Amino acid sequence: NIANGGRATSIRRIIDQIPTLLPKLCPCMLMSPISVAQYIDFNAEKFDLVIFDEASQMPTNEAVGAIARSKALVVVGDPKQMPPTNFFNASQVDEDEIEFDDLDSILDDCISLSFPSRYLSWHYRSKHESLISFSNSQYYDGRLFTFPSVDDKVSKVRFEFVKGVYDKGKSRCNAVEAQAVVNEIVRRLRSTDNKSIGVVAFSSVQQNLIEDLLQDVLAKNPSLDEKANKCEEPIFIKNLENVQGDERDVILFSVGYGPDKNGYVSMNFGPLNNVGGERRLNVAVSRARYEMIVFSALRSNDIDLKRSDAKGVAGLKYFLEFAENGTTPMLESQMSVDERSGFVDDIAGEIRNMGYEVNTYVGRSAFKIDLAVVDPKDPSSYLLAILCDGKPYFEAKTVRDREIVRPSVLEMLNWNVMRVWSVDWLQNRSQVLDNISKAIKEALESAADRQKDCVEKQPLPSLFSVEDEPVVQVVNEREMQYEFCELQDMGVNTIDQVIANKAFVVGQVERLVAVEQPMTATLVAKRIAKSWNIPRITPRFQTFVDSVMGAYVKDVLFDRSPVYWAESDRMEAYSTYRVNSSREVQDIPMREIMNAMLFVVEQQISIPPESLKVASARILGFARRGTNVDAAMDKAFEMLTYSRKVRLNDGMVSMGS
Repeated sequence: NIANGGRATSIRRIIDQIPTLLPKLCPCMLMSPISVAQYIDFNAEKFDLVIFDEASQMPTNEAVGAIARSKALVVVGDPKQMPPTNFFNASQVDEDEIEFDDLDSILDDCISLSFPSRYLSWHYRSKHESLISFSNSQYYDGRLFTFPSVDDKVSKVRFEFVKGVYDKGKSRCNAVEAQAVVNEIVRRLRSTDNKSIGVVAFSSVQQNLIEDLLQDVLAKNPSLDEKANKCEEPIFIKNLENVQGDERDVILFSVGYGPDKNGYVSMNFGPLNNVGGERRLNVAVSRARYEMIVFSALRSNDIDLKRSDAKGVAGLKYFLEFAENGTTPMLESQMSVDERSGFVDDIAGEIRNMGYEVNTYVGRSAFKIDLAVVDPKDPSSYLLAILCDGKPYFEAKTVRDREIVRPSVLEMLNWNVMRVWSVDWLQNRSQVLDNISKAIKEALESAADRQKDCVEKQPLPSLFSVEDEPVVQVVNEREMQYEFCELQDMGVNTIDQVIANKAFVVGQVERLVAVEQPMTATLVAKRIAKSWNIPRITPRFQTFVDSVMGAYVKDVLFDRSPVYWAESDRMEAYSTYRVNSSREVQDIPMREIMNAMLFVVEQQISIPPESLKVASARILGFARRGTNVDAAMDKAFEMLTYSRKVRLNDGMVSMGS
């Protein structure tokens, strides 16, 4: 409908005409608020439910149109993330009516009106707890439910100090820092690491500089450019204002700001100084799945909070401190354990007696692993997680959370997980210890096998690949590859010499037709002429070739040049067309052109005649149409309609009876 102008009918009118059919065809519709206003009549039947996602960026005045067309409303968003961008909006609020003015977003308005709410606390994006621990501590009061990783002892947030200069007052960027980011991207593209990459710059000027430098490098290295373009998730380079909603395996930060050429550090950090700057920082630091690297010419102790009271600036100082040290000040509620269990301490003591190091209550959120056994061969990671049935276990809301979700998430993070029940510990302590010892040994063997595989085998991509998905392909039973018959090069000859060797030519024709049938008479002559190095086909040479074709079946269909077959049965059953033959259109038998057209109609079900001819020519290898191609397509279409294999109705071609 969009392509042909909807036959003079607008999309809104089409929707108005099918009020009962539309909910059956599209029970769930994905639309922007402006699309709802454009295409859905206000007086039409209301939607049962309207859902706003990323509601922190949805202005209330844009949302009300969709809300008015629904019976119920669900608003999903994070008040700690960015509000709608209002850079181009002039603020003209009457002070007398300011109490009635909308807040930043529909989410803020719903919160202010005390709508019934539910806090979604489970965090899944970050595959290492250190990647979200800063945001959890600084912005979410430790309420996010996160899971520790097997390498929890080592932070995946790394600080790279760059001796760069912030060009304040001129370009307002940091060229040395931008180059360091580009160098890291290039290093990763050249490695076997297949993790996707995202770059977050703290200003649009720094973003543009990084993009320009990267494009220069890729333009000089086609292999890197090809690898970058073949990534399943393309490299993005964004700034604080437009990165919300994006995520990548590895995030590279470019702070950009820092000491100027005189060593002076300004406390102006662009959008971070504005109201809501802390929201922008929270969005930026929570984009990574596996790793974050912070490139900065600025250290945390360079930021003087006495010179700025902006929350975003304070957040930047604490984030840089976190990146430098790998830790962040944690709330007491996150660090403390409500009730230490003697049961857990007893097990820890017994494991230490076995000769293994063990840590208790591992984790940086409300969820903690009761006992984590340290890998003796790699003290920076854990070998085994032991979950007990203490107070946190019973405080889980559902059995599914306790028994399925939590262990599954830990296993996804490469933990070996086992459970120890307090009843078993009290009744059969020795058996439990035997089970723990056995689990540790199995985990050690598994780790050794994985390490051996890593040495012997090329590392496998860690990302999902569409190549792993079953591919449903259209089976084209009509298309065949053209099979060529190789003829001996007879050297340079004249037409008289060819005619004098008629018996030999008969043998050549026999091999040709057997392999390449059906063949036009002109194509047979061209192939024989090429074998004998005859420069052009004269009427005399064509007549000679025709004279040796008497033993073959001539096609009964109309054709520009006679078409020959070795057997009549094969001619009648022929339903395919051949590609990659480099034949001129005059040398393609009419049956092949008709079969190509039939395939197009079968796939399209209904198609305009001109589009059918264009598509048929294209699949036969003719990207450009000319007089000869058009004439061949017209004749094939005429013969298909005459034989009723296709039919033309209301300007559309479909399969005939």
